[in-house]
Amino acid sequence: MSLKTKVKAGNITNLSDARYCAGMGVDWLGFPINSIDAKTLGEITGWVTGPQFILELSAGAIPESLSEYPVEFLQIDFKQLKEIPSSSNVRFIVKLSISDWVNAKVEITKNIDRISFLLLTDLNKSESSNQDILEEIQSYADIFIELDSSNYTLEEVLDLTVSGVGISGNQELKPGLKDYTKLAEVLEKLEVD
Repeated sequence: MSLKTKVKAGNITNLSDARYCAGMGVDWLGFPINSIDAKTLGEITGWVTGPQFILELSAGAIPESLSEYPVEFLQIDFKQLKEIPSSSNVRFIVKLSISDWVNAKVEITKNIDRISFLLLTDLNKSESSNQDILEEIQSYADIFIELDSSNYTLEEVLDLTVSGVGISGNQELKPGLKDYTKLAEVLEKLEVD
């Protein structure tokens, strides 16, 4: 299955979401460290092929147990870049509010060789300068727009200067019983005919 743009599906906490997203052709699956332990993550990723795996860290201190998680990337807040030694071989997805770009620019550019892409949040249509800011940011790194925190429609995001979108999974009603409406709404629109 092919999608019109790259997709990072985050907040994945169950095998149902992971398999659905992988089957739809997403590029990355993100697992929140607050909701999933290393053993469960290993079990889920053992059943899924295709996407690369991201461990989504919450704001604050970097946990020491990171090496236990079978992932290729860490998703961090831009403020956490300073906390991870530059000698680390880990690649990052950096979550950043668009309004923080001015303050984050120096830290982002200093660490650009460790960053795979920026996941921008809080994109608001009422801001007339968005396109200029997005073009500036895109000159440094690939940009993904987190749809849940944006008031843009998917179609409007696809018209912007961005490399992809971020979507979020949700909890299962019970193991094996899942409502895919929210994910399907985006992924089916992104399917290439």
